[in-house]
Amino acid sequence: MTARWRLASSLTLVLMLACSGDVRPNTEPTQRFQFVVTNRLLAPITVAIDDNVTAIITNGKTTGITAASSAQWLTWTSAKPADAHGAEIPDDIRKQRIGVSAIGFALEITNVIHDTTYITASILNETTSDASIGLFDGTSVMCVSWLPAKSGAVHGFTQTGYYRLSAATEIRAYRFGSDCTGTFIAWPRTLLASFAPKSGLVTLVLNAAP
Repeated sequence: MTARWRLASSLTLVLMLACSGDVRPNTEPTQRFQFVVTNRLLAPITVAIDDNVTAIITNGKTTGITAASSAQWLTWTSAKPADAHGAEIPDDIRKQRIGVSAIGFALEITNVIHDTTYITASILNETTSDASIGLFDGTSVMCVSWLPAKSGAVHGFTQTGYYRLSAATEIRAYRFGSDCTGTFIAWPRTLLASFAPKSGLVTLVLNAAP
């Protein structure tokens, strides 16, 4: 048998086996998106791919994410703090959605979202009076948290949620139980703008009772 015939016979055998199902063609492996997500916010964030929770990332941490090529959306939500009574403190950051294919190799979550800056305040109370913390947006005031009084050597403390920083934004301390009405002590926008980069954290101290 010539070499040409041996080659032809071999090809015929391969084709017969392929038709019988004994030889299977190679398939391409499923493509996946791989990237890392870093959380710079003070609040932990929950990351989901197409509404399936993938990771919970705390402040300053980075987590690797793998998503199927068919994945469409990454969504993330920030945790909301609670006051000393256990009541959830409202904030302005809602669920965020990003196209998976647009992420590239890395995604960094900071306090600037779609060109809007958000701040969060750690508020210390050095007085012996409780206070109500209000957020003024230039038009109205919303009560957001209870600030306990100082007890002995331990100062009162509350952590606010994240709020949009506009030209008129103020955080205010009102007399406790006033429903954020009447006299107040204000931390103006100029002070709030001194937030820590990327986390948006600003530390405020109440030294006199409102």
